[in-house]
Amino acid sequence: MEKYLIVKKHIDEMDYHSLLSVGAPNDEFDTESQAISDKITYVQSAQDIAQIIADVFNRSFNHSDATSRFADCAKKIYADLHC
Repeated sequence: MEKYLIVKKHIDEMDYHSLLSVGAPNDEFDTESQAISDKITYVQSAQDIAQIIADVFNRSFNHSDATSRFADCAKKIYADLHC
């Protein structure tokens, strides 16, 4: 599966602040998913990916969530990138 599609799948499943579940359009996180996909490589750890996700979402939504908030999503992305 293409890297972007892996990222999008897990970012959408994470559903940051439940935006998708309350009716946001299916492309709500596409910009963030693309930015994350562009920044991650296959040699980065799950922790590195979590940091990238945190950076992108904190910048996009003007928040300051800890990297740990994105650890589960990052682990899933990492696993799918390496299967």
